[in-house]
Amino acid sequence: MSRVPEPDPSPTHEVDVAALYARLQEEVRKGAVLTPEAQQTAPRARLSARSEAERLWPVTAERPLERRTGVKGAVGRFTKKIVRKLTRWYVEPVIADQRAFNDALLKLIDDLEERVAALERKEP
Repeated sequence: MSRVPEPDPSPTHEVDVAALYARLQEEVRKGAVLTPEAQQTAPRARLSARSEAERLWPVTAERPLERRTGVKGAVGRFTKKIVRKLTRWYVEPVIADQRAFNDALLKLIDDLEERVAALERKEP
């Protein structure tokens, strides 16, 4: 997209507001013009972001416990297991809501992407 030149700070410079507004409207109508390099990398970046979102959307409180050796490690693992069981009733509903939200959001993004693709195919 072309940049609008910075206004002249001198008081004698007048800006044609109507012409500037018309130019801005035209640029918005055209949309962002991607360079050929950006057109090639945009789908790859979108796929990469999508695959990461797919990997991360199922939020869970059940993460593997860190394995430490010795008495401290055994006491720590036992303590963490007990704390997890005691707090599950509190944490699990929030995590379930987050999973549902993440799933709905990914479906909405897919729907929007399909709509944009359909609109781009319709343009002359």
